Amino acid sequence: MIRGVLFISLILPNMVLGQYLFNKDTAKVLYKGFTNTFVCEQGTPLCFDGSVLFSHSDVENMYYVEILDTVSRNSGKINITKYLTHPDGFREKVFIDKFSFQIIPLPKTILYVGLAESNTKMDTSNLDIRVGIDANFPETQFIIKEFSIIANKKALIIKSRKITAQAIAFIKSSPPESIIEMEVVYTDPLKKTRKIYGKFLR
Repeated sequence: MIRGVLFISLILPNMVLGQYLFNKDTAKVLYKGFTNTFVCEQGTPLCFDGSVLFSHSDVENMYYVEILDTVSRNSGKINITKYLTHPDGFREKVFIDKFSFQIIPLPKTILYVGLAESNTKMDTSNLDIRVGIDANFPETQFIIKEFSIIANKKALIIKSRKITAQAIAFIKSSPPESIIEMEVVYTDPLKKTRKIYGKFLR
C-alpha cells in the first residue's frame, strides 16, 4: 500500500470544534452579494455543494466567503478539515467538523451624505460620503475610490475617498431645493469594484 496523504471522510467525535464566527457573530448566516468573513481557529473550511467560495485574508484564521452568483437556495454546508501526522510521519487529511449555514440576501445598500440617505434632503453642514446598508449588521468595510456629482446641469468627478473642498463648494453653489445626483465607485475587502447611485435634495 502506498503511504501518502489520505483523505478520510469521517468526523472524529473528540475533535469537533463547534463554534465559529460568521461576520463576527456565532449565528451561522452568510449574505449573498457580500464579502462575508469566517473565522475558523482550527482546520481549513471547505465547501463541496457549490454554494460558496473561500479566499484567504491577511488575518490569521480568517477567510473571506462569497456566495456564488448561481446559488438560489437558502442554505449550504461547510466541512472543516485538518491534517493529522502519525509518529511514523504518515499524514491523514480528516474531517473534524461539518455544519449547515443559512443564506440570506444582503440588506439594501444605501448611499449616505452625512446623515441623509438617498432620496432625502441633505444637510450642507455635513457632506461626508459613506456607503452602508439598511441594517446594523453585518459590519461593512466598503472603501470609496471616487465619486461624481451632477448638479445644475454641471458634473464634477472627484478621485478621492472623502468629500473634498472642491466638492463641497460645488454642492453649495447649486440653488437651494435643487437635485444633487451622485454616483460612487467603491470596493469591498476583496477589492471588487462596485457602484451605487443616489439623488439628494439640496
